Amino acid sequence: MSINHLRLYSEFYLYGKKHKIISIEPPFVRIKRPDGEDIQMKFTDIVSHSTFQPDSTMKVSKKELAPYDTLAILPEPKREEVSERFEIIRPLILLEEIKNQNLRSVQKFMDQYKYLIKEGEDLTSIRQEVLINRVNEMRIVQKKKKVSRATFMRYMKAFRDQENLQNNGLEGLISKKGRGYTGRKDTKTLEICHPQKPDIVLDVLQVRLSDELIHIVKSIIENDYLTKYNISKATVWRSVNRECAYHQLPVVSYSTISDLIGRINKKARERFRNLKQAKAIYDDVARGYADRDALHPLDIIQLDHTRLDMQVIDDQTGLTIDRPWITLGIDVFSRMPWCLYVSFEAPSANVIRKAIQHGVFFKDTRKIYGTESDWEVFGIPNVIYVDNGMDFKSSDIKRLVNESLKSEIMHRPVRIPKYGAVIERLFRTLNDELIHNTLGTTKSKFADLGAIKPEEEACLTLNQIRKILTIYMTDMYPIRDHKGLPIYSKTPMNRYHDGCNEVGFPEWIEKSEEERYKIEFMLTLKKPYTRDGVRFGNRIYKSEECNDIIGQKETKYVIKYDPDDISRIFLKHPKKERFIELYAVSPSYEQLIGVNAYTYSRVLKIWSEEGERKKNSIPGNDQYARAAKKIQEEINKSYVKKKSTRKTVARMINADRSVTVTFQGQQQKDAVNRSREEELFLAAKLAEERRNERK
Repeated sequence: MSINHLRLYSEFYLYGKKHKIISIEPPFVRIKRPDGEDIQMKFTDIVSHSTFQPDSTMKVSKKELAPYDTLAILPEPKREEVSERFEIIRPLILLEEIKNQNLRSVQKFMDQYKYLIKEGEDLTSIRQEVLINRVNEMRIVQKKKKVSRATFMRYMKAFRDQENLQNNGLEGLISKKGRGYTGRKDTKTLEICHPQKPDIVLDVLQVRLSDELIHIVKSIIENDYLTKYNISKATVWRSVNRECAYHQLPVVSYSTISDLIGRINKKARERFRNLKQAKAIYDDVARGYADRDALHPLDIIQLDHTRLDMQVIDDQTGLTIDRPWITLGIDVFSRMPWCLYVSFEAPSANVIRKAIQHGVFFKDTRKIYGTESDWEVFGIPNVIYVDNGMDFKSSDIKRLVNESLKSEIMHRPVRIPKYGAVIERLFRTLNDELIHNTLGTTKSKFADLGAIKPEEEACLTLNQIRKILTIYMTDMYPIRDHKGLPIYSKTPMNRYHDGCNEVGFPEWIEKSEEERYKIEFMLTLKKPYTRDGVRFGNRIYKSEECNDIIGQKETKYVIKYDPDDISRIFLKHPKKERFIELYAVSPSYEQLIGVNAYTYSRVLKIWSEEGERKKNSIPGNDQYARAAKKIQEEINKSYVKKKSTRKTVARMINADRSVTVTFQGQQQKDAVNRSREEELFLAAKLAEERRNERK
C-alpha cells in the first residue's frame, strides 16, 4: 500500500517543481519554493491539489500498488492461511520498523504485543531470535503449534521479496501447497465448494482427471464427505467407483482419492465434519482493549453504530422508507469526527468497510457538499476501537484493518459502557443539537412525540441527510467547546491542530490512488459470465470487454461489488489481469444510479405486493370453478349433437384444466383413466340401456 506521511523537511512536487516543508503550523504548513521564497498553504489544499506528487522522502511505502487484487481470487481457506502467516511474522516486521526509527511502529507494537516484552525492556535492544522464542512461547499458551525459526525466516523473506516487487507482501505468503500438477498441459481445476452455498469456494485443487470424473468426485466430496456424518476416505472411494461403474468410466484407485482428499484445506474439512472441535481450534479470540490514553491525532479511533431518530424518504419515489443507520468514528485525542456513513443497511461488515473508507480517504467536502471548511481529519489510525458486535469481528474487517491499513482492531470490555463513552457522547450531542429538531424526527422515546407524526412529516432523502450531517460535522461540531478536552485546547479543532503541531499530520493514502483502493475495499464473490452477462440480485450486468470470456455457468470469476451502488460491479478479467467495470442492463444503469441494495429490495417487495393485489382483483379460482361448471353443462347438452363441440373438448384436454363430459342418462363419476376395453364396455352398456327404453 502506498502510504504518505508529511514530516518536517519532507519534499513534494507542485506544478512539476519540488517544494520542501520547513515548518508545520496546523492547519497550515510553510513550504519553500524552488525560487527560495517561503509561502504558507493549508495541508488539505496541498494534498488535494491536482498536480501534487509526494517525493520519496514523504512515502512510507515506495512501490506502486498492483493493478488488481491477487488475494481476491483465493478461496477463503487459502486467504485465511495468508492472514495467519502474516499474524505470525507481524511482531518481527514491527521490530524491523522500530530499529529503522519508525516511532509510530513503537506504539503499534506496544498496543498489540506488549506481552512479548519485559518490564523496562528497550525495544531496540531485543534481538530477532529472542522475539521468535517469545512468540512461540505465547503460541504454546494459546494451544497453537510452534513455528520453527526456518519457517519464520521463510515467511519473512517471502513477504519482503513481494513487498519490494509489488508493494504487497501478503501475496508472498500465499501457500503453494496442494497446487498439484501445475506445469502440465492436461492439468484441470477441481473447485471444492460450500455444500449449501455453491458460490463460496472452499479450496481449488489442480488434478489430472477427466471432466466426467471431476464432476463425480466434486459431488460426492461436497454432499457426502463434508458433512457431520464423518464418512471415511474408503467410503468416498467406494462411492466414486460405484458412480464410475454406472457411467461406464474406468475404476479410480484408492490412493488417488485419498491423496485428493488429503489436499483439501484442513480447516475447511474440520469446519464441516467436526464443527464443535473446529470452533475450539480456529475461532479467533477477540483482542484486548486500549487501556491507555490517546497520544496524538488518529492514535485511537472509536467506531460505533446507531439508528437515527428520523424517518427518511426515497430519492426516486418519495415514499417513506425507514429510519437509517449511522456509523460514526471519532478521534479520541482531539474529539474530531473521523468518519461518517449513513445507509439503510443494518450493521455489517460492508457498513464498517464503507465507514473506514470514508475515514481514511480525503473527503473534499467543500466541493461535494459546499461546506465552508474542509473536513480536516483523514488518514490511517493506529487503533480502531470497537464494541463486541459480530460485524466488528468479521474476518474481512480484520484483514482490511490489520493487513491493508497495517492498523489494529481492539474490542472494548463487555458490559462496561465507560470504554465507549467518547463515541456515545457524540451520538447524544448529534440528537440533541440536530436530529430531534428536524422534520421527520421520531425522538428517542415514543412519549416525547406528542402530536408529531414522523412518517407524514418526513421530507428529507438519504442524500440530504448525508449533506446536513456532513455540514454539522465539518463546520459546527469541531469549533464548539468540548468538556472532555484540556482547558488550553477547548475545541476539537484546536486540539487536533496542537497534536499535529507536535507529531505531524497522520499518514494518508495518495488521492490519485483512492479509486484503486475503493475496488480493493469492496465485497467479493464469484459469478459466471454467460451470454446474458452476470446475474446478481435480480439484476443483469454486462460489458463488451468481457465478450471473450462468455461461457458456461461452471466457470466463475471474481466479482467486486458495492451494495450502496448497484448500478455497476467489477469483474476481474483473467486474460487482461485487471478489473472490468460492468454496468447494469436489466434494470438499466440509468434506473439504478444512486440506488442501494436495501432500497431496491424494498421496491421489489412493493412491486410484489402490488402484483398480488392485482392478481386478487381479477377472476380467481372460485370464479374459475363456477365458469368451468357452466361450460361443463353446455358441453353435456351439445356433445352428441355438434361436431364443433367435440373439437372444443379435444382442445381443452391439453389445457391445464380439463372438462369431463357426462352423457345424458349417465351418472357422473370421478374422472379416471380408462382402458380401451372399459370404454367399449361402457358404450355397449349404454346402447343396451337405450334399446331397453325404446321397448
